[in-house]
Amino acid sequence: MKRILPIILLIALLLNGCSSLTGSTTTSPQTQAVITTPVGTTAPAGTVVPAGTMVVASLVPLGTPSAKYGEIARSLIVDMANIGPRVAGSDGETKTAQYIVSAFKAIGYNPVTQTFTAPSGNQTISSANISAVKTGNSSQEIIVGAHYDSTNAGPGADDNASGVAVMLEVAKLVLGAKTPYTIRFVAFGSAESGLAGSYAYLNQMSQEEIQDVVVMIDLDSLVAGDVAYAYSDETQATVRNWALEWALGNGFNLQTIHNAGLKYPDNNGIGSSDYVPFQAAGIPYVYFNTTDWSLGDNKGTTQVDPKFGNNGVIRNTKYDTLTYLDASFPGRVDQNLNLFISVLYNVLTQYEAPAP
Repeated sequence: MKRILPIILLIALLLNGCSSLTGSTTTSPQTQAVITTPVGTTAPAGTVVPAGTMVVASLVPLGTPSAKYGEIARSLIVDMANIGPRVAGSDGETKTAQYIVSAFKAIGYNPVTQTFTAPSGNQTISSANISAVKTGNSSQEIIVGAHYDSTNAGPGADDNASGVAVMLEVAKLVLGAKTPYTIRFVAFGSAESGLAGSYAYLNQMSQEEIQDVVVMIDLDSLVAGDVAYAYSDETQATVRNWALEWALGNGFNLQTIHNAGLKYPDNNGIGSSDYVPFQAAGIPYVYFNTTDWSLGDNKGTTQVDPKFGNNGVIRNTKYDTLTYLDASFPGRVDQNLNLFISVLYNVLTQYEAPAP
């Protein structure tokens, strides 16, 4: 029988043991960043997740392609959604940052917090990126990123607690595994405010660090849409194609849209997610998400049948809850969590760039 435990102890039980201005940093006037390390002590449980508890979950053996992943990720989504709206610069976003720090520490990482400021409307907000590194066989890096803020429309289970939850479960899976490359996991703050966190992160990278990035993998809105997709620039699609081939060979329905137009109008036309600053710096990217390109006039923005959500849109609406998703699309959340965790784990542990 499953038990409910205090949040910090429970994270420990769940998670311990069981990265087109090529060659230059993308400058954005939006952000000023400061790196601080080490991260401060974890806030008391009540201030991290006021109403959240996590259900004890067991983890399947590492490296079992047929195993179902995602039970831990689902619990993490519940906790982040229970914080409530995580608006850029808000108390909810700060509490979520504290929660992510706690989770990384419980897994066994030493997270680093990068604080930054950015304009939001007619005010300046403070936010933070949280990163953690898993050393691999090479000093070259794969950056895995997901933003943890949301809009004020709802608790953001899909957008983007799902991306952070997948990242954290995979961070646990790979900690004890051999990986060809060093992996840098980054939880970005304030993506809903002009991708402020990912711009802040990219802008503090040195030229050498930029050149050392094999690929940036972006996780955003992974559970609500009808179809799971992987996107990339067609000229830098090696990792995307590897992921698609692995998924096909292992019974997962992962698709792509070639030359996809990803500049959604609800993001001011600047690009749809945190891969954008890295793409502009010439870093290859793979962007994972779920939506349905067969629906709607503005292709790629309608996630589900228009009779659901807000005319087919779940993200950034009041419908972005696990309760609504489970009731409307039984089994979808768990299926997509398993898919993305399986694909990402195998990319991180098996992919090696072809010899030049």
